[in-house]
Formats: sequence, structure tokens, C-alpha cells
Amino acid sequence: MTGPQREIDIATHFLAGDTSARLDLLRDQSAIPALQRLLGPTAFSELSALAATTGSPHLADDGPTNLVFVPGVMGSALASEGIGGIWWLDFRSRKHIDDLGLSADGLADTHAAFRITPVAVDFSYEGFLIAADRRDGIHHIPFPYDWRKPLLTSADRLHDKLLAERDQGPGHNPIHLVAHSMGGLVVRTALMRHPEMWRHVGKIVFLGTPHYGSPAIGGYLKNHLWGFDILVLIGRYLSRNTFRSLWGVLSLLPAPADIYPEVSTSDRAARDVAEYPHPCANFDLYSAPAWRLGLSTAEELRLQTALDAAAHHHHDLHNWHQSLDQDHRERMAVIAGTGYRTLFRLAYVKRFGFRWEHMDRVTERTAGDPHREGDGRVPLASARLKWIGETRYVKGEHSRLPNLTTVQEDIWRFLTGRPMQLPTTPAAALSGHLGEEPAPTGSWGPIGRAPDDPGYLDLVAPTPEVLADLETALEAGCLPDFIHARLL
Repeated sequence: MTGPQREIDIATHFLAGDTSARLDLLRDQSAIPALQRLLGPTAFSELSALAATTGSPHLADDGPTNLVFVPGVMGSALASEGIGGIWWLDFRSRKHIDDLGLSADGLADTHAAFRITPVAVDFSYEGFLIAADRRDGIHHIPFPYDWRKPLLTSADRLHDKLLAERDQGPGHNPIHLVAHSMGGLVVRTALMRHPEMWRHVGKIVFLGTPHYGSPAIGGYLKNHLWGFDILVLIGRYLSRNTFRSLWGVLSLLPAPADIYPEVSTSDRAARDVAEYPHPCANFDLYSAPAWRLGLSTAEELRLQTALDAAAHHHHDLHNWHQSLDQDHRERMAVIAGTGYRTLFRLAYVKRFGFRWEHMDRVTERTAGDPHREGDGRVPLASARLKWIGETRYVKGEHSRLPNLTTVQEDIWRFLTGRPMQLPTTPAAALSGHLGEEPAPTGSWGPIGRAPDDPGYLDLVAPTPEVLADLETALEAGCLPDFIHARLL
């Protein structure tokens, strides 16, 4: 088969494939033109280099699975079994992005006939997955999940997957869990709901997990997909109504003030005063009317239901962590990124009313303040967990963390019981010791960002003319950055 259909098939097989299938395609000379158009020159070059230096991945073939990797939000490709195609994220299926909406309870597709399912972990994680494959004694599998749906749903699937892997493998070697971003919340939720998992789980590493949420999600809820051009372009296909239906995404809002880390007792006692005492906002993030989105009564009630569920889940996870045995906590490690401007706080400027353009967006970093230091998406205060085995820091941007070689090395050290080497303080991480590599695999993203800007802060919204030009490039298949965009 040749021509356009051949190119579509290559793209679909790449996006829905595992590491082995992707490497085979990267080595296939006939697939190169299609992959270059799909991935763009930077990603294609980096992945091709990996393919050239990597043999056939053993994945779990050489032994029982002993590591499961859980990606972040939007880090799993979603395909439609009913209609066909990769709906998240292949630019050819972009007109189906708004069909990713969920029912009012967040449990089912808006249209049952679509039958949307997770099929693969996003290719941006190949740097980590290939590095894991190269480690002696590591036999890993990725765990794609439907990040649109409530954390409870994905957690139950992770539980089932882990037990299935345990049943297939001989002996009693534990299965380690490495989770990026939202994946860490899926892991913690699974352990909370299914405590029997502890019998099969070894150690757990959280990479940039927003344990207490991310203000960036609040920015998207308030002003939709604001920021750099490609994200705004995706916002033209993903409607505000659909975004509000994604319970999994909304669960990443900053935790309520009574449990968000390092909110003082006096602040909690004064929560009814005009300046709402939350490090991430000066209004109640879990009151639908407080967002002032101009919704109908029915829409506001539906949003409130999702917000109530998110708040309840934050409380459940917080209380569960406090109740854990210290032996269980000691099995956990956090690696947090620092050194990047982040959306730290949303605050209405009351003298101008309540429109977004008059809302203060605090993005400036402050040395030593965990509410003003972060990885570009997650403040340090949210990325950390109390009383766990290890907390380490790296100068690294959120999406890059799994692909940083210094991070990978410390993951293997923790999983094998050796001392970790990354700094134990944010200040040390920023001093230059074991700092971020200049261009790690998987660093694809918007061009022209400031040195400490993850690419979505303080940017002027693209003009209609710019968006029209982007649409034209997208239609022609000349905008590979489209499939690299992520919320977190």
C-alpha cells in the first residue's frame, strides 16, 4: 500500500504501538517520510538515534515483569474502537478531539458508540522506557490509562493489571512502580483502594506528581487552553464544555485549603475573610460559582458535582497517607523538578471585577519558598510528600523529568537499594550539581521560550491571523508540534 493511506497507517501504528513496534518503524526506510511529518525534525532525530543504538527491546520477555511505568495526564494515546483512529492525539483525527467528552458522572463516553480506550503510552516517554530496557534485571511494561476519567477508574485498572502480571510471573519478586505526574495519583489511589497491592508492590518513585494539585489546571478551567500558540490551537478543537467534563483532569486542581501543604492554622481559621487563604488562589477553587464562568444553572451544577468529587478525593488521599504505616511510606521516593517559572497562584483583582484579564497570575519564583518554586507545572509544595523514604530535587522542567539521565540513574538506585545522588534540597539542585541536561530526549515543545519558562506563561494570545496560519499548516501536515502539546 502506498500514498496517503500508507502514511495514515504508519502514523496510527506508531502512536498505538509499544516500544518495539515504534523502534521497528523508525528503522524502516520506507516509513521515514511519514514519521518525519508526524513527529517533526527534532523528535524524529532523537528517536531515530535511540533506535540506531538500541537492540530489540526485551520488555517482559526475559523474565517476569518487575516494573510498571504509569504516565502523566494526556500521556496515553486514546483510540476509538467504534469509529477508528487515534483521537488523542493525531492531528488527522483532530475534529474528534471534542468527542472525547464524558457523561455527567465522568464514567462513560458522551456517545457510547465511540468506545474510546487507552492503547499506548505516549512516545514522549520512549527515552525513559528504552533506558529501563537497557538496565540489567529490569523487565518493564507501560500502563496506559484513560486520563479523562476519575482517578478511581484508572486506579482499579492498575490494580487489575498489577495482579495479572503477578499471576503470570513465577516467584515472589515485587513489582516496582514509577509514575510521572498524574500517574502518581493513580498509583496512590490504587494503593488506597486496594491495600492488598502492598503484598506485590516493591518500591514507588513519583516524578513531578502534583500530589496536592496544580494551579495550571485552574488556569485552563478559567480561561480555557491559554498560553502558547499550539495549546490555544488545540483549544479550538477541545471545547470548554468538554474540558469541564474531564473528571480526571479536574482532579488535578489544587487541593482544598484545609489540606494543601503549609497553610498555617491561623490562615485556616480565617478562611471566611475576603482574601481566601490558599497559596494557589484567593477564592474557593471548589465552588463552581466562584469561577464566574458564565454558566447556565445546569452547567454550573454539573461542574459543582465534579469539583465536589475532586475535593473529596483530595481529602481521602491526604487522610490515607497520614494513616499509612511508616514501613509503607519508606518505600516511596519523590523526585521533584525545580528552577522554572510556574503558575503558582490565581487571584482576582477585585477593583477591576472578576474578568480573567484582571486576574493576577503569580508566576515569579522566590528562592526558598515551596509555593513559589517549581518545575513549570507543579509547585514544590504540591510535589512533596511527608514522611517518605526519599525526596530529591533536580533542575528540570515537568515534562522532561522521566527522560533526564540523572533522574533515571537515581530511580535505579532507589529501586535497587543504593544511595540516591540527586540533591536533597532545591537550592543544591539549582547550584549546578547534577543539573539538567541541555536537551534530554523527549524535550520537544514550543520554540523560543525563556530559559526558565516552560512555554505557557505571560504570552500574548495568538491573533486570528496567526491561528489561521497554524490551521493551514496543520491541514497540510506541517505542524508536528500539535501532537507534542500537553496540559501538564
